[in-house]
Amino acid sequence: MKHSSHTFSGHMYRLLAIATLGVLLAGCSANSVTGTTHETSSEPVAMNSSDASISVSVPTSTYTDGTYSAQGKYTSPAGPETEDVTITLRGNVITDATFKGNAVGTRSREYQKKFSEGFKEAVIGKPIDQLSLTVVNGSSLTPAGFMNAVENIKAQAKA
Repeated sequence: MKHSSHTFSGHMYRLLAIATLGVLLAGCSANSVTGTTHETSSEPVAMNSSDASISVSVPTSTYTDGTYSAQGKYTSPAGPETEDVTITLRGNVITDATFKGNAVGTRSREYQKKFSEGFKEAVIGKPIDQLSLTVVNGSSLTPAGFMNAVENIKAQAKA
């Protein structure tokens, strides 16, 4: 059998592209485990064997437009606390949000009030899958409850 160096190189480029893609995908999988489940779209991976270029699309979730409500829960030093969250989605982007704290503890009520005064700036206009609140106006536990509610809302809104 006679093989030209051009054909052999083309095969090698394809093998290299496939191996690289496997490493990239394995790395993405290992780094994306967060303890939550997300629906993803699977789009084809394009490979060009003539120059061995690879393009990989980032999976995104699809949600049904609408207004959704959920209760978020977290534990403060005073004990369990809850909050009511309502989010309006349009094209997977948060277009409106409301928050009502139900804290029992005095300090928790203070932190929920601080959160309620600044959370919209961190939420409105953001794609719901990219939302990640940790501290808002000095409050760190209230955002955890808010994100708990967001996860419940995502489950409701899955298309």
